[in-house]
Amino acid sequence: MNRFGLLFLAISVFALVPYQRMYAQQDSSGYCDASVVWGDAKTAWHDGVDIFTAPFHFTQPQWMETGVILGGTAALFTLDRSVRLVALRNQSLLADNVFTIGRNYGVATYGIAFSGGVYVGGLLFRSGDLRETGLALLESIAFAGIITSVVKSVVGRSRPFVEEGPFRFRGMQFKDETTSFPSGHPTVAFAISSVLSRKIKNTWASIGLYALATLTAVSRVYDDEHWTSDVFLGAAIGNAMGIAVTDLHQREDGKASFRLTPSLNGLRAELIF
Repeated sequence: MNRFGLLFLAISVFALVPYQRMYAQQDSSGYCDASVVWGDAKTAWHDGVDIFTAPFHFTQPQWMETGVILGGTAALFTLDRSVRLVALRNQSLLADNVFTIGRNYGVATYGIAFSGGVYVGGLLFRSGDLRETGLALLESIAFAGIITSVVKSVVGRSRPFVEEGPFRFRGMQFKDETTSFPSGHPTVAFAISSVLSRKIKNTWASIGLYALATLTAVSRVYDDEHWTSDVFLGAAIGNAMGIAVTDLHQREDGKASFRLTPSLNGLRAELIF
């Protein structure tokens, strides 16, 4: 693990302290025993079943939103080559250093370590809210990662640096250079940011979290590791998964939530029980 990873984990551990103090007086359900962990494992399993069977129960607006995402991805295919050229022409030492932050934020091992740290912190501090946040993060990264990994292999798109153009698809590939679509780093980054944003519920925190995830996405194009359409779909998968998992947890807890989501007609308001 490099220095960024160690720093990231250290900051995560210290970040647990004020969070657990916030909830320590309100919630003591996060006991560190086998029954709690086993219960969370069963919750994750049922959430996974709900997530992966959800398309069979999509409503018309949900299919329309899915179509908008896929249509946007397809439209970006026409810009992939030109955006890549712009990125290659604007390389600099300053940009290298800035994008290193985003690049590391999307590393799956760091995300899993952070999420696991939050979960274990919830157990140790007996904070159900903290424990649930860690579980939601782990679920989001895992579920989004499965979707992204499967699509990567099935599509078999060549990465930009292979110099085969944006329309080279082989199908059923497992090599790194031929599994470009969609991008995994933005998937992880947006999964983490979407969960934390909905848990923290602070406008400035949300702006910062999504800015960091966006930096991750842009860094993959800057590094010539992915096409623009790759990072767009990866970000959409991660964001959708983070929102879906936190909504599932809210329903399981019996908590109501209010959500505004974009649709073809503008914004759609949802009150979720």
